[in-house]
Amino acid sequence: MTRAMIIAYLTVSCAAPLVSARQPGRIHELKASPSTTHIFFFDASLAPVLRIESGDVVQLETATGNPRWFENAGVPRDQIPLELYSVYEGYDSMSRGDHTLNGPIFVNGAERGDVLEVRILSVDVRLPIAGQGIGSRLFPGEIDADVSRVHWIDLRNRTVEFAPGVVIPIKPFWGVIGVAPPLEMGRVRSGAPNFFGGNMDNRDLGPGSTLYLPVHNPGALLSIGDGHAAQGYGEISGSAVETSLKGEIQVFLHKDQELEWPRAETSTHYITMGLDPDLDEAAQIAADEMIAFLVETKGIDRETAILLCSVAMDMVVTQVVDGTKGIHAMMAKAVFTDQ
Repeated sequence: MTRAMIIAYLTVSCAAPLVSARQPGRIHELKASPSTTHIFFFDASLAPVLRIESGDVVQLETATGNPRWFENAGVPRDQIPLELYSVYEGYDSMSRGDHTLNGPIFVNGAERGDVLEVRILSVDVRLPIAGQGIGSRLFPGEIDADVSRVHWIDLRNRTVEFAPGVVIPIKPFWGVIGVAPPLEMGRVRSGAPNFFGGNMDNRDLGPGSTLYLPVHNPGALLSIGDGHAAQGYGEISGSAVETSLKGEIQVFLHKDQELEWPRAETSTHYITMGLDPDLDEAAQIAADEMIAFLVETKGIDRETAILLCSVAMDMVVTQVVDGTKGIHAMMAKAVFTDQ
């Protein structure tokens, strides 16, 4: 299948409502536990914890927050949810354990060269306790040691108070959504995002969004975690309001439709992504992906696509703190009045 055919399919998919008229398949439940999670890595050799069919729905409960980290930050043991002690049983680090990932989820029939469509049907905060920090490496000469902060989320009002009179609304999303990298890459740390997705920290991938990921292994091996209650573009301290989430995803498999980089959509925008240690390169990738998308699906020439992007495409700095920088380009669907 040609690149144009691939992207043409994705455009048709993106133009459709995010909640498909197709009936969902089987509904699965996947809660965080020592047997259903892996922490801070992707690995194609990891055994799957769940097998699903294309169209199935997975109800997720993810966990973020090593109890020992909270204890070291001064939280009394009786205020830390007991389930976190169970999830982090055997975790020998004192770190917060943000990248506690549910999975891998094996999608039957998925093979290298396919595309996985992950619809975020819902996502919300499920525990009131959260952590955040400032990485000393990000502010050299100013902060000598990593800073820790515990947040308590007001679940009723859906807010977090940072200081008296300083209150922000929550906007939950999973920071890490990715498939396993190619087997030959071995075990890959989840700190930096890559062509297989991962730690994209893209707050636009919230409820109602759809993410498209290239498949590199049999079953795709999808993993999700790193719950964020709130995060600004850039995530400059090195962490969001990191907490445990719940939600539903629906997964569809598209055969023989290769994709080089992750793409996404919301109800209002098409999204292309660029990931690279150099922010300029990340921006170039995101722009090139959007220009190609427009040329191959909207019937306009490359020069027109570039001009259109200059006036109608927003380039957003997704994150700057994980070594690999992230840019995502957003094009409003409303621009295309004949669709």
